[in-house]
This record gives sequence, C-alpha cells and structure tokens, in this order.
Amino acid sequence: MEKPTKTFGMDEPIHLYRKLLYDIERLRVEEASRAAQYAAFDCAVDAFHLIDWVLHAVDDEAHQRLTGKGRGKHGVIPGFITTNAIRLPDLELCRQIANSVKHVVMTFGPKMDNMSTGSTVRFEPPFVAYQPFPPGFRMFAWAYIELDGTKYAVIELFERMVREWEVFLRQEGLFVEESPDWEPDDEELEDEA
Repeated sequence: MEKPTKTFGMDEPIHLYRKLLYDIERLRVEEASRAAQYAAFDCAVDAFHLIDWVLHAVDDEAHQRLTGKGRGKHGVIPGFITTNAIRLPDLELCRQIANSVKHVVMTFGPKMDNMSTGSTVRFEPPFVAYQPFPPGFRMFAWAYIELDGTKYAVIELFERMVREWEVFLRQEGLFVEESPDWEPDDEELEDEA
C-alpha cells in the first residue's frame, strides 16, 4: 500500500508539472478577468514550487548537486535557483510572483522593483466607443507581467517556464511519459483491490 499523502495522491514532480500544463490551459481559455487571475496565480505557484517537488524526489547526491547544499540545510531554495539559473532562466520571475501571491508582498529573497503583474480586458481589434464593433471583434481577459515598463502576456512566461521544466525534468530523469488524461484500466483497478 502506498504511503498516504496530503496532495491527493500526487507526489512526483511530473504530477505538479502536469498541473502546470493544466493551469496554463485554464489561463489560455479564460474569458473572465477573475478566472484568468486565479489561473495565473496557480501557474506561478506550480512553476515555482516544482523546486520543492524535485528536491523531494531526488537522492542526496542530486540534492547537493542541484542546490549546493545538503538536505535540511538553510538556503536550499536560493541555492537551487542560483545553481540552475541557466537551465531555468524564468524561475526567478515565477518566484517573485508566487511569493507575492502567497504573502501579498515579497517576503524573502531579492525583490524586482522593475516587475509587476496585473490583469485587464483586451479588445481585438481595437474599436472606437459608440461605433459598431469591427469584423472579428473579440473581448478577452488578459493577465500580464510588466517588466521595465513594458507589458507582456504572462502566459508567455508560463509557457517558457513549462518548456524549461520539461527539459530539466528530462535531464534529471524525472520526466515520465504518460497521457495527462490517463485512467487506470479494469485490470489495474482489480490489482489494487
């Protein structure tokens, strides 16, 4: 029998990676501003906290290599970020967002004063009020990240991050090929009974 979890039976990095994919898709299709905000929150938390899931899954030697620190030592997360900055270049942006989402403001590590996030409603193509909508007009929720005064769709950050994590997980032997919609077949259910 498997050890009980507090994560609904998900306990491997690939599980949180697949949740990140799921939340990115939620962000992509959301039409309401609040729903897009919720999905963006989840993407940031998933993307950043994959660190914890990876460090939980690896052996002591890999933990040391990935963090520069032994298990249980102070500074493991900053060590991971620094050690893997080339492999996961967008992780620091996700850390900034995830930490702010959790605590409302940044509570640890360096703060990027040149970065913020927000959401609004976008119109494509643009239109002039009190005139008929142009052909192909659509209105949609847009969650963004602002860096040095320029706004970008935050989904672009999360899509890059998920690609970075996939490469990382594959390189570390933690990527498991499996359909995200996998369902156990009857034989597997009988084996568990």
